Amino acid sequence: MDDQEMKYCLLEIAYDDSFYGFQVQPDVRTVQGEILRALSPIGVKKVYGSSRTDARVRSASSIIEVEHDDVKKVCKIVDSLKGIAVLGFYEADEFVNLRKTFEKEYLYFCDHSLNKKTLQRTIREFLKGKLESFSRDPSKRVVLSRIEFSIGKTHTIFLFKGRSFSWNFVRIAAESIIKRSEGGVSDEEWIELLSGKRRSRYKGKPNNLILYRTKTPFEFKRYESRNLATLRARIFQDFYWISSIDDTVRELADSIKFLGL
Repeated sequence: MDDQEMKYCLLEIAYDDSFYGFQVQPDVRTVQGEILRALSPIGVKKVYGSSRTDARVRSASSIIEVEHDDVKKVCKIVDSLKGIAVLGFYEADEFVNLRKTFEKEYLYFCDHSLNKKTLQRTIREFLKGKLESFSRDPSKRVVLSRIEFSIGKTHTIFLFKGRSFSWNFVRIAAESIIKRSEGGVSDEEWIELLSGKRRSRYKGKPNNLILYRTKTPFEFKRYESRNLATLRARIFQDFYWISSIDDTVRELADSIKFLGL
């Protein structure tokens, strides 16, 4: 196959929490590792990802990129993998730098209601502070556009939007905001956190985090996944801890386009 004929295949995928994170790791099942193993027989040597996730973290919309001339074949193989569904695809003539091109959104779930006014004030203060203090690697710049939230009877949902931040940042930041809004972080500690003089001691739970959406400048073609129904059911099961199957959970599920309920 002439290299000039090769295309860059971008796939929008979703995956459940059965993986030990996204990035390839030895001796454990990861999203990138499984996809690379499946695509190696057709000549794919590398799989690029728009975002990384930790063990037990699910994604409703991630972008991967591989070099191959047949995007339909790539989609079929990736969609055959357990725990992964292909949602759409796009063909590019040149390599796309996924990390610098796309904006991403993460959802973080809190299993109880928070006070609206206190939470609004805490988020305003947080966004004015040194965000890198809440990152595992404070040397990397955090580019966060906004934080939205929705308070229900039995839960609070956070939506983090931005271009350059990690899953780890969301867990640490969300849990720090929750603790501060509840009075668990003193004024002194909060000031030191926001100024970068202290690192946050809160980590958050991986199963409370979902990579909700990756925004792209391209229009992806829809792919009819064979795994989507199974994946929806598994994602839905993870909402049981919020409450029983009632209007509260269905309202939450309806707010996430991926679930389609």
